[in-house]
Amino acid sequence: MRHHLRFFNLWLKKPGQLGAIFPSSKNLAAVVAAEIDPSGEGVVVELGGGTGSVTAALLHRGIPPRDLVVIEREDSLCKIIRERFPHVRVICGDACDLGHLLASEGLDHVKAIVSGLPLLSLPKQVERAIVKQCFNVLPADGFMLQFTYSPRPPMARAIALELDLEATRSAFVLENLPPASVWIYRRRCVSVLSGHHLRKSA
Repeated sequence: MRHHLRFFNLWLKKPGQLGAIFPSSKNLAAVVAAEIDPSGEGVVVELGGGTGSVTAALLHRGIPPRDLVVIEREDSLCKIIRERFPHVRVICGDACDLGHLLASEGLDHVKAIVSGLPLLSLPKQVERAIVKQCFNVLPADGFMLQFTYSPRPPMARAIALELDLEATRSAFVLENLPPASVWIYRRRCVSVLSGHHLRKSA
């Protein structure tokens, strides 16, 4: 409850920078984490860690603490996550500088990105910069998972088209305040090649 109140107070000060009044529920966090395969090499990057709801679910899913990196811009929220998860790497910084932030930590192998950032409420140039940074650090078959409280896709269509990204809604979570959708973005060319390979194999 203490963390919820701190999050709410921060929302009152900066409503445009936070996606919701309260942190993500355990139900939403579990659905998000279920999309991540804990096996395989590479780190999982979480953008906008908040008070650590999704962080906790990712750890419970089986992501080793050493393979989880949380990027959070607000100092007060960084402090909360570090207190809750002392073995997880928490970087206080802006997602617009994602490539530089990861490089400064010697991290060059990202297998997935989980984002709770309110992309649609950000200026378009900021949204574009964040998404570009994400797909610059992801491998060809990597993906960006974005959850949103909006009924529409969480990324501007023009930006998805510009970067040739394919969007799939993987889940809708009613047990959250407000209800949330989980979307997965991948490079369209990878999806096309994968489908061609499957047809050829068949």
